[in-house]
Amino acid sequence: MIGKLLPLFVVIPLGGAFFITAFGRKIKSLPEILGIFVPLFLCFISTFVLWSSYSHSAILHFIGGWQPPFGISLVSDGLTTFMLMIVHIVASCIAVYSHAYIKKYTSPWIFFTLFLIMLSGMNGVLITGDLFNLFVFMEIASLAACVLVAFGTERHELEAAFKYGVMNTVGALFILIGITLLYSETSTLNMADMANVIAGKEAGNRVVIFSSLLFLMGFGLKMALVPFHAWLPDAHPSAPAPISALLSGLIIKCLGIYSLFRIL
Repeated sequence: MIGKLLPLFVVIPLGGAFFITAFGRKIKSLPEILGIFVPLFLCFISTFVLWSSYSHSAILHFIGGWQPPFGISLVSDGLTTFMLMIVHIVASCIAVYSHAYIKKYTSPWIFFTLFLIMLSGMNGVLITGDLFNLFVFMEIASLAACVLVAFGTERHELEAAFKYGVMNTVGALFILIGITLLYSETSTLNMADMANVIAGKEAGNRVVIFSSLLFLMGFGLKMALVPFHAWLPDAHPSAPAPISALLSGLIIKCLGIYSLFRIL
């Protein structure tokens, strides 16, 4: 029963973004209300999942009831639950403090729509047990973050957003090639099933080693790991303060460090 809570981490932010897009221009207070309420509510769910995880090594949910490796699984273990807590605590603080600040740059409904889409993508990265879905959720969050960086609309801010978008696209290409090679070697995209297949192969498998290098380069670009950090000095000071907090506090950690650790 606890596993049925996991899809809410993706569905609720997407639903909030939909309602803001549909009604946020007419109901002026709706973007701020949903933008603050959604991460706070997800923080409460994260706390409940954390409390429940003490009696379970991992919490699982199979989308549509399909068992892996054929179906898509959502997984929450100790590391995932810890990251969910951190993401929603930081996101709640950013939403509260960006309430008045972001009005200098754009309409609140635009910011909070992208904010919730990015939150949904990050949550998907954290809880997915499928390697390709990790890639999809990662690109959803990256695309929303790229648009958020350009909110200042000045020349250097648009240049920083363009550079961030290009570098992240290159990183995504490395990751996608790595996923393709691993799939050709293991015939599965479920990460737990893939680990079992790789464990049965001989040590020093060239495909696995080459895929690991591709992941290191791809996620290195996402996390601004030296020497893949060229976009970061431009993106952070150019973006408005709440968006810079999103980049340094959440995006780099979830889409870069956590994803690389999880795959390795």
